[in-house]
Amino acid sequence: MQEWDGLLLQLSKFIIICLTTYDLSVMAEDGDGDLAALIACSSNNSSNSSSTSSSSMQVILFHCGSHECIRQEFRCNGVPDCADGSDEAVRECGCLPNEYQCGETCIDNMRLCDTRIDCVDAADEANCETYACPVGHFKCNNHFCVPSEHVCDFHDHCGDGSDEQECHHRECWKAEFECSNGQCIRPGRICDGVAHCKDATDEVHCLPEDFAVCGSGARVHRYYWCDGWPDCRDNHADELHCGECDPAWQFQCPNSRCVTVSNLCDAICDCVPDCADEANCTHLTYTLTDGVKVCEVGSSMSCSVASLDRVLDRCITLPFLCDGRNDCHNGGYLSDESGCGEETCGGGDGNRSDWFSCSDGRCLPPNLHCDHKYDCLHGDDELNCSRPECQSSEWQCRSGQCIPAAGRCDLTYQCHDKSDEVNCGTVSCGADRRCDSGQCVKPELWCDWLPDCPDASDEAHCERRRECRLDELRCASGQCVPLRYKCDASVGPRQACADSSHLLNCSKERCGPGLFQCGSGPCLPPSMLCDGEVQCPLTWDDEDNCPFSCSASAPYCECRDISISCLNQGMTSLPSDIEPQISRFHLAGNYLNHTLDISTFLPYRHIVFLDLSNNSLSTLPAGVFLHLSRLRILDLRHNYLRSVANSTFLGLVNLKTLEMSQQGMRNVSCHAFVGLRSLLNLRNLSNNQLSHLSGGAFSGLSTLLSLDLRHNQLSVMDPRVFSGLTSLHHLWTDEFRFCCLAREVGWCHPPPDEFSSCEDLMTNSVLRVCVWVLGFIALLGNSFVIVWRLLYANDNKVHSFLITNLALGDLCMGLYLLIIAAVDIFYRGVYFIYDAFWRTSSLCQLAGFFSTFSSELSVFTLTVITLERLVVIVFPFRVPRLSMRWTKVIMGVVWVCVAFLAALPLADIHYFRNFYGRSGVCLALHITHEKPSGWQYSVFLFLVLNLASFSVIAGSYWGMYRAARTSSAAVRSDLQRRETSMARKMTLIVVTDAACWLPIILLGVVSLAGVTIPPQVFAWVAVFVLPLNAAINPLLYTVSTAPFLSKARERALNVRSSFRWSISRRATNSSTGTAVDDRTTVVKPTLTLGDLDHTPGALSTLSALHLLTPHVNHLNSTRGHQPRRSQSLHGTVGHVVAKRNTNEEWAVSQREIIPLCELTNHTHTQLSRQLSRKKHAKHHHELYD
Repeated sequence: MQEWDGLLLQLSKFIIICLTTYDLSVMAEDGDGDLAALIACSSNNSSNSSSTSSSSMQVILFHCGSHECIRQEFRCNGVPDCADGSDEAVRECGCLPNEYQCGETCIDNMRLCDTRIDCVDAADEANCETYACPVGHFKCNNHFCVPSEHVCDFHDHCGDGSDEQECHHRECWKAEFECSNGQCIRPGRICDGVAHCKDATDEVHCLPEDFAVCGSGARVHRYYWCDGWPDCRDNHADELHCGECDPAWQFQCPNSRCVTVSNLCDAICDCVPDCADEANCTHLTYTLTDGVKVCEVGSSMSCSVASLDRVLDRCITLPFLCDGRNDCHNGGYLSDESGCGEETCGGGDGNRSDWFSCSDGRCLPPNLHCDHKYDCLHGDDELNCSRPECQSSEWQCRSGQCIPAAGRCDLTYQCHDKSDEVNCGTVSCGADRRCDSGQCVKPELWCDWLPDCPDASDEAHCERRRECRLDELRCASGQCVPLRYKCDASVGPRQACADSSHLLNCSKERCGPGLFQCGSGPCLPPSMLCDGEVQCPLTWDDEDNCPFSCSASAPYCECRDISISCLNQGMTSLPSDIEPQISRFHLAGNYLNHTLDISTFLPYRHIVFLDLSNNSLSTLPAGVFLHLSRLRILDLRHNYLRSVANSTFLGLVNLKTLEMSQQGMRNVSCHAFVGLRSLLNLRNLSNNQLSHLSGGAFSGLSTLLSLDLRHNQLSVMDPRVFSGLTSLHHLWTDEFRFCCLAREVGWCHPPPDEFSSCEDLMTNSVLRVCVWVLGFIALLGNSFVIVWRLLYANDNKVHSFLITNLALGDLCMGLYLLIIAAVDIFYRGVYFIYDAFWRTSSLCQLAGFFSTFSSELSVFTLTVITLERLVVIVFPFRVPRLSMRWTKVIMGVVWVCVAFLAALPLADIHYFRNFYGRSGVCLALHITHEKPSGWQYSVFLFLVLNLASFSVIAGSYWGMYRAARTSSAAVRSDLQRRETSMARKMTLIVVTDAACWLPIILLGVVSLAGVTIPPQVFAWVAVFVLPLNAAINPLLYTVSTAPFLSKARERALNVRSSFRWSISRRATNSSTGTAVDDRTTVVKPTLTLGDLDHTPGALSTLSALHLLTPHVNHLNSTRGHQPRRSQSLHGTVGHVVAKRNTNEEWAVSQREIIPLCELTNHTHTQLSRQLSRKKHAKHHHELYD
């Protein structure tokens, strides 16, 4: 069996190999490209091949695992195609824009620097010093970020306590427990075994003796003892035994409770059970009629509780009005202290001009005027009020108020003066029962353990059961209720225990499915949550985080806990009656631009969070934030603040985060941010229209860690703009030049380019000197070549024309270098200020054009020159020489192509986007790992084309060298020396070309591979390598050549000979008085490789010239003259300067040039005969120019 398995395995491998090596193209053409790719992957898996190619297709593959591949386009497409899901892995596809890559996983950006480590290597909590927290977060002093709602919540979220410093906490409500740290918790949380106070003071004093026990069985913690408010309504146990009463302002009840004298005879029994405080009242403050107590107008004022339970109305006499103590005990509702101390009331232009002024000195709001209820002590708020006529179905109260007739004597006070519940003896009760006081009560309310009649007669003489059934629960009062009502807070006191004792001891109970369990244990259905009524006893958590109205003048604003949200309400002014415990103001999307002034936030000095975004704010009045010393976060985004004036933020000494992006801001005045001494992040001054920043604009921000100025229109900054920012770690700008003003900043974006610095265009002194030297060498050298070629005709006009074109191209490189050098001097010391202006200027674009044009013209011209030499030397007889006409055509095409390539980036094409202005030296070389716009064009221009040209030049010279060696094999004399000279000069040309182009090409290739190259390398390459050919080409192709040297030597010898001949002639004339005849010099024949490469078959004459040269030299020496070189004529081997005598013999002359090819046998014999008598002169051959 194993043998068969092995055979099948080998057979399958053979089939796969055959398919992949023979028929992949057929499968691709038939639509089976995927199958072909998979087969190729399977067969080549061991070599990790990533692609398979054939003559007709190429499929790029992705290797999933050890035996699986998919097409590359399926990678990171959102669908796992690999069995192991590796094609969608984080290491392949990365993370979303709002995520941070954490090794092999992604986490939300909101989890960066949040004090909790999410990455295995803790990278998400590193480098938090300069991390800008997300919007709505607070920057801690230890650089972490916490949500703004966690600021000042009594919990150290930062870890260093900075989020709990300088906090303003609301005052605890009357029934709340105040921890030692100022935190407020519900009374039901005290001593429940869990520390709800951050300092755990709610779990201190939890012994039985620390609680007072009410008649219902409820317990009251000692914190609430003796506070003047009885929490035990049935026995006042929490207000007993509180020490001696002060006779000056207190009354002591028989049960030891102390009651303020203002509450004596106030219609409420404060001394239980005997009501001693309401006995022996000599001064009439209220009347008692049919059990109904009504305050006497003129003697006392009536104050009600917020629930409008009129049974709890108190009557406060004149001496206790406006005495600074709330004797009504009704919280913030209308009390004896309401309207006291108002200066503007009933007239004037104040905010209370329409309020009503009472004769008792108080000022009441207009809604209390003529409301059928006496609110003023003397009732003057109800005088002179119109009284409407009541309908037949209505009954008119004593105050004139009309109520439904059915509401008469129903135990509900519908008349504000309570007159509907007195004198009820004549009113028929029908099927209802009648109280002893005359009111009517429903039969089911009789003896229900809750007194309804004013005299409690409905609960008198009731028969009570002594025992409860097994399915019933006995209440603390002895009442029996169904057992199912135990811990059910949804059942009212009419059905369950009237004393609410069925809600006690519920902490261990478990609620049924779908029910909400209060913190104290009782259960509620979801429908009763956030209904505006508290059903959870003592913990009130059924109303937690529920919206409520905290401003009577802005009921549309939603309040939750300590926050008010008035988002997108179209408000034009800030409400003035927001509850004082609200400290977080969300006011975005309104129109507060015209109403903000120094008094706007005066009543709200406790604010810690303020959102004024999108409020159409065009200015911020001076001092508007002056009193907000506790403010920690200020959001001003999306407004129209065109400028920020001096001292705008004065007073915000604890502000940590300021949001100011998307403003359209154009100017920031000096000292605009003075007062923000605690600010850590001036996040997002970005996306504005700032064009200038003056000195001192950021003064006062000594603690600032990060500053973002990106996406503005900044062109100029004062050099002192960042002075005083001693703690700044991160700075974001649009241009590096602005980083130069903040040199002490640890990290500034963007980084500098390869050439520029904070001071100069060229930072290195060597660069500055050499750019001038190379510029002048290129300019003067190539100018000299052009002039020399124009003045001195050359027999090889094609070659001379090409060299002239080369010089013109290299001349442009000299102009480029001198432009850069001049700009460097012009901006020396202040370059960074004008960096953007310079890089976008027309001169920079022109310089970039010159550099590219020069470089490419030189490359192409050298290629043409090399190919022309290659044809002449290697194929002297097989290929016709390049004519002048075709040379001009070729160079015309080269000029047009190069000009087009260099000028194309100057066109208004978005792809290039300031192609030449990327760097300070206006070079578009791609020798950096960054890939700006147009980088592909730069790679094609400077890497691909130049590499191809260099390869052609190097190969051509190698071919020429081999051809020269072959041709010179017939020349035996000085063969080794000539070959060495030729190799040396050819190598010099190739090496100079390589030194210019190869470094740029190699650096470009390496940078494309992702290698980061130091910026210093780029600068040296750009200054020394790129212009190298432009500076050396005049020397290589003109100055060092034999024609130029022979001309220069001839001119020098002519000057020397003329000078010596003049002296000799004068000496002869003075001594003999005879003239000296002219002498004719025979010039030795000269031959250079520069002549040979333009003369077909020249190499074949090399041996003959070698034999002739010594004789010519000897002939010259016999005539008594120095040999003199002359430029060789086209198509000749050498020439003789001579003249014929009358006897047809050749005589010496300096005025006639006769080619050697025209010498006759006779003259050649004469020359040879004379030369044979002399010693051979030494001859030096020049094989190459």
